[in-house]
Amino acid sequence: MENTSKNYDPQVLARISSLKVTAMNLVDGLLTGQHRSRHKGSSVEFAEYKDYSPGDEIRHIDWKVAGKTDKYHVKQFEQSTNLKCTILLDASGSMAYQSPFEKSESKMDYACNLVAALSYLFLKQFDAVGLTLFNDHVVEHIPPRSKASHLQHILHGLSTLTPKGETQIENVLGGLTERLQGRSMLILISDFLTRDQDIHKSLKLLRSRGLEVILFHVLHPDELNLPFEGDTVFESLEDDPMVGLDPMDIREEYQKAIQEQIEHMKKISNGLGVDYVLMDTSTPLQQALSYYLLKRKSFIKV
Repeated sequence: MENTSKNYDPQVLARISSLKVTAMNLVDGLLTGQHRSRHKGSSVEFAEYKDYSPGDEIRHIDWKVAGKTDKYHVKQFEQSTNLKCTILLDASGSMAYQSPFEKSESKMDYACNLVAALSYLFLKQFDAVGLTLFNDHVVEHIPPRSKASHLQHILHGLSTLTPKGETQIENVLGGLTERLQGRSMLILISDFLTRDQDIHKSLKLLRSRGLEVILFHVLHPDELNLPFEGDTVFESLEDDPMVGLDPMDIREEYQKAIQEQIEHMKKISNGLGVDYVLMDTSTPLQQALSYYLLKRKSFIKV
């Protein structure tokens, strides 16, 4: 069996372990039934070996290997469906935001836990899932696979990323369109804090190619409410210059602008048959994900 951790340093391993435990707890607590695939038809094929242990099916022992090595190895099989999902995660600098008021997880931590949970869910249901990290270009692409050990590759990608750079969603989506197959799913997770606000054209192209699209809009309460008081210097996590001002002077206008952006995202999503989900990081991820999955019902049978 492949040793996926042989090149990982202790900090990365700890991060992977934490993400895996979080994902398992979230998903196992949410699932109330078996997966109901949107597409009919499946196949079972050999995926990998594992060492035999009491309770394993004897009929799956590879006797040819046993004869050569005097060790018992059990064949594991990969059940595939027609569903392949690519999770597209915004790894730009703004995703690193963490409140200065209290010690809490950053938007990126919240988003990584969301990716881990969704990946674990898809693999548990024998669907293929992959991960693409991006800012103004694709930083890393892990192609979709459906075997259980693939989760380690996805968690490793999450554990080693450093949020940086600008967000250029349209450029990235345009480059991925040719790579993604029809009858697939694309999940885009971002704060959508980008100058190219109108991604309508890119989403429309994806939908025209038969892809199912879900947008998770991850925002911190500070970004929704601008709760700062007194003269404040705001430092960009991307490439914008620092700005000094009293938030009281712009709070009402800012809150109006951010709500308008949210409504704009909802409107274009609804018009294209795209699922739009606002994720406020002050809402526990299990609560937010549970609400969405129960509402959505093509992920799980309730």
